[in-house]
Amino acid sequence: MYFLAENGLTSAVMADQIDPKRTNPNIPHVVHHIELGYGAKQRFMRKTVGVAFELADETYLPEHVDAEALLVLAIEIAASLASVMEVVDELSSHQAETRVKGEAGQLSAAYVPRTPNLKGKVRQSLAALRDVEVAIKKTTAQFYPKDAAKDPWDKKLKPAMLEKYGNDEGFEEFVGCAWSVMECIADHRHAMIHQDGEKSVTIYDYELDASGAFVAPTIEIAHPRNPFPRHDIGQFLKTQLEHIAEVYEALLGYMCDLNVRSLNEAFESFVTALPDGEQRSGSHLVWSTKIVGAFPDKPANA
Repeated sequence: MYFLAENGLTSAVMADQIDPKRTNPNIPHVVHHIELGYGAKQRFMRKTVGVAFELADETYLPEHVDAEALLVLAIEIAASLASVMEVVDELSSHQAETRVKGEAGQLSAAYVPRTPNLKGKVRQSLAALRDVEVAIKKTTAQFYPKDAAKDPWDKKLKPAMLEKYGNDEGFEEFVGCAWSVMECIADHRHAMIHQDGEKSVTIYDYELDASGAFVAPTIEIAHPRNPFPRHDIGQFLKTQLEHIAEVYEALLGYMCDLNVRSLNEAFESFVTALPDGEQRSGSHLVWSTKIVGAFPDKPANA
């Protein structure tokens, strides 16, 4: 049992599970464990765990889709993104401290600051982003199982989406952007672990520029298909995190809408977006049901 609070994700265990015979009255009825230190205040948590908690509902999903498996994957995705966010926060905090020391005259241009374990943290983050990309593909397989192991992950999904939403304004642009985000994340990790003459990831710590100012840590990625010019590491990781969270939210919404269970001939259920600024359980996407036909006549003896 999980709970998404404003400042964290917690799991709960009932006292009966810890002490089946209830021999210890001091054990609370519900014991909470902090799973993640980020909650609904964070946009990436709302777009992963929040939307999954709302849409992974057996009432609406077909029998072949395992709602519990969807939730497990969503929590894995959120945990991976949280690890990236922790690095972003650490970098931001360290840069703020460095800036304060510089303004106070406590730093010398002769000694450039150093970020502890910078390369390790960045490599970990690139791997975590790739884990999210893989988990999105596993989520897709819950709705559209592969017929063969080597089939593309989107072999069934993309045609289904194009058939229903292909004429919607902005849909083709979304598909192009979403698939590009997935591809970039995979390519960037590939460049990290298979460096050669065409592919590489270069991480630069603080440097001193010609004006005598310290330049924050930067990253540069060489890849024949998806290169990334030198850029601030914190900004790069945060942007990647936000983009892949957006992709997960949108794809889950589309897949749920495409595979909704028919509750009754008189009703139609679908996924819809709440007005800007509104949420339900931290999610902007929710299930909705409307009447589409007349109710059957009552029997004469009713």
